[in-house]
Amino acid sequence: VAIKLYALATQISTASDRITSISNDVSLTASVLQQLGELMKQRAADDGTSIFNPGGLETTKTSATICENIFKAIEQAAQDASEQVRGRGRIVGKIKLSKSEKVKWPFLQPSIEALRNDLREAKGTLMLMLQLATLAFSKKMADR
Repeated sequence: VAIKLYALATQISTASDRITSISNDVSLTASVLQQLGELMKQRAADDGTSIFNPGGLETTKTSATICENIFKAIEQAAQDASEQVRGRGRIVGKIKLSKSEKVKWPFLQPSIEALRNDLREAKGTLMLMLQLATLAFSKKMADR
């Protein structure tokens, strides 16, 4: 029982830091999406061909849609967890939770962690696509 109580106390005391960390994950993934969006718009060569092949383009769009859905779900969970987030509408900067909000966190954490894991997987796919697009762009530029 003591171990469970200690684990609960730890979850409660670190709730604000965990929500801020999730906010940073969302921000980094959004940055990758923005970079990919810019690459998708670019034409790599004078002939106007896209950097992405059709399969890569579809994979990137699918991953972007998945990320958007995860962002919405995380935002809703954060709004459920914090009055501060509800008032702002967006997670920005350090989140400070009231004592009652910290007590709710252990019950919300499993669903948020599942969303965070989904976001990591989608971000991994996006990072791979970004690397492939960068490589393809470099190759096309070198072939010119």
